[in-house]
Amino acid sequence: MRDHSKNRLALITGRYAARQQEKAAGDRRAFDDAFRAVRGEVILPVLGEIAAELRSAGHAPRIALDEAPETPSVALALGIRGVTAAPGTDLIAFSVIQRREAPEILAYLVVKPPPMDLLRFASPADITAYQVEQLVVDAIEHIFACRSI
Repeated sequence: MRDHSKNRLALITGRYAARQQEKAAGDRRAFDDAFRAVRGEVILPVLGEIAAELRSAGHAPRIALDEAPETPSVALALGIRGVTAAPGTDLIAFSVIQRREAPEILAYLVVKPPPMDLLRFASPADITAYQVEQLVVDAIEHIFACRSI
């Protein structure tokens, strides 16, 4: 093959790779933006209601947002009365992850014993207030049970 053709192919494939990278970055930005919208419209209101109930029972829950571009997330730290928890434990979180080709939203809890994945959402549009409420209440029950041992 002539050098001229090799150079042209290198330019063609290089441009193609750059466009694919730009497209993937744009897809990820759109996914993250959709997660942020669902977080604000669905997840945060549910976590706020649950936190209010926990406060009325004498606990000190806290909601934390992470705006890091690579991992937007939201977490509810339970602040269980009478428990001195290690930082980053006794919490339920929703976070954008990308361990496969496409990003996902991972719902997980962190409690001693080790953290546990609860559910993965392929699309932010799949998340409903009912699902969030049920998932978080179930996770709280698990955390309180672990703390009661």
